[in-house]
Amino acid sequence: MSDSSAASSPNSRPPSKSLGSNTLPLRVLEALPWSAAALSGALSALAFAPWNYANLIWISQLPLLWSLWNLPTTAPKWKAPALGYLSGIVFFTTTFSWLSSLATLFEDPSLYGLPLLLALYLALYPAIWAWLIQRPPEKTPSHVGHSFRNIAFALKGAAAWVLLDWIRGWLFTGFGWNPPGVALHQNLVLIQIADLLGVHGISFVILFANLAFALASRRVAQERSVRAIPAVRIELMAVLLLVCACITYGARTLLHFRPGTTRLSALCVQPNQPQDILFNPTVEQTVFDTLDRLMNLSQKLAPPPDLILWPEAATPRGIFADDANHQFFLDQSKRSSSPLLIGSIEPDSVGDSNDLRIFNSAILVTNQGRTLQSYRKRHLVPFGEFLPFRAWMPAAVRNLVPGDLDSGTEANLLNLERPAVQIGALVCFEDSLSRETRALAQKGANLLINLTNDAWFATSPAAAQHLANAQFRAIETRLPLLRCANTGVTCLVDPVGRVTQEIPPFTEGLATHPVLLTEKPTLTPYVLLGEQWIWLCALASLSLALRNKPKA
Repeated sequence: MSDSSAASSPNSRPPSKSLGSNTLPLRVLEALPWSAAALSGALSALAFAPWNYANLIWISQLPLLWSLWNLPTTAPKWKAPALGYLSGIVFFTTTFSWLSSLATLFEDPSLYGLPLLLALYLALYPAIWAWLIQRPPEKTPSHVGHSFRNIAFALKGAAAWVLLDWIRGWLFTGFGWNPPGVALHQNLVLIQIADLLGVHGISFVILFANLAFALASRRVAQERSVRAIPAVRIELMAVLLLVCACITYGARTLLHFRPGTTRLSALCVQPNQPQDILFNPTVEQTVFDTLDRLMNLSQKLAPPPDLILWPEAATPRGIFADDANHQFFLDQSKRSSSPLLIGSIEPDSVGDSNDLRIFNSAILVTNQGRTLQSYRKRHLVPFGEFLPFRAWMPAAVRNLVPGDLDSGTEANLLNLERPAVQIGALVCFEDSLSRETRALAQKGANLLINLTNDAWFATSPAAAQHLANAQFRAIETRLPLLRCANTGVTCLVDPVGRVTQEIPPFTEGLATHPVLLTEKPTLTPYVLLGEQWIWLCALASLSLALRNKPKA
């Protein structure tokens, strides 16, 4: 039989080697875009605690952009947003893995799935962004014209990300933790522009750099020659100029920064109480003993501090819960010659009725317990302090949050007389919310104080991420931020974002912070204007959406 007849025989099979060489690369090629999208999520997560490889944030989106811009024209419409969704799933599940600590606390294995459950929602935002920027600018005959089209596209793409992060921060009460700008919280020079545009301004710079780098790389790859590298100098120079402008502004701010002249001596108490005993009446005497021991130590300070701080949920069930809690609080306030600022549950009746509303409050106690001022937390934690759509939730979910707290309605200040200080109090994670600190600064606060309890999440990275987000509130308002936490991080953040950490996390102790204040601080552009520039981001996002409109 000849070779040709053998080749045409219906019973003949291609060699197995050929079969493997044809199918394996195809499978690899099909998996590459998904792997690249997942890699973007992982790189972004590595820029945050506990890893803190902050500089990865500058290239974190390059793999995702490569996967989006190399999709074939015949790819289904869902594929671009699906790639963005996968990137978001990896990022948010990894970054918020500390939520799984609640499974141990509540002895409920189903709570190990909380990070993924939250990510299933939050990943919708990078999915929308991927859809918006899936079509990069087409090549033009003019090298300069192509460069400027790339820069315009990068500006719009960065604006779209900022808009989506801003929406994430308020929609459904909002959870805006860890926008890209927060990854640079240790780079004091670069982050000073937050007093102009907030933390989202830093995110804008980061996303513009990612997009410009990706577009420049794509252009060089299309030319398939190193001679194309000079053609992308305009894109690279645009990134360089923007970053240099931020560095110049930041360096000038740090060099000319002058602290205030009013001095406040504040003593922070970090009791380091595990969460499983804070609301357990059978062991609350342990909590009382710890606080009593620390307050005894504070009495030995000379001169006494101007203010003593206890963290959120310092006493079991709050200082008004029963006679034991209330008497302990009264005894401590009478012994102390210093005013106390404490975190506590606060009940209040509704009008003339007997119905009670329950608030999570910061309470300032002066005149040895005879005068009380309170700030009531305005931004409650969903699924922690209240249960959204409670009536439609299954019983197992309702039992996790047996009762809802009420939210405060006023951004009122707490007044300390000696020295004269207008305290803007922030309870729990309110110091991670720009709009809360803006409202307090607009009212005339010259000191921000956060009382928090991150013991819910044990020794996870939650406390470190909380502090990283909170740092930007001090820069945005140019006000010192004093944080008193149950398990940490108890520290002082000055108006340029420097952190002075006096008590190591997860240890019991006291720390005296000398805080320098300005009597009447000047309102920053961010406090005055807030996020009005987000409207420009919305217009830019709209123009990207119109580019994706199917042609008739």
